[in-house]
Amino acid sequence: MTLSYIKEVMGQRGKYGYFTQEYGRFKADSDSNREHKAKKTIEYLHYVVCE
Repeated sequence: MTLSYIKEVMGQRGKYGYFTQEYGRFKADSDSNREHKAKKTIEYLHYVVCE
């Protein structure tokens, strides 16, 4: 789901907002065997303040 779609759906219930936190990505495989090259991942926490 896109961020804009989440905002649209959750915003129907009240004031929408979100927080983000960046983390180093967990890597269980070796660098030469890796399909996903990203070093970081972003966690989103969405909330709605109901009116």
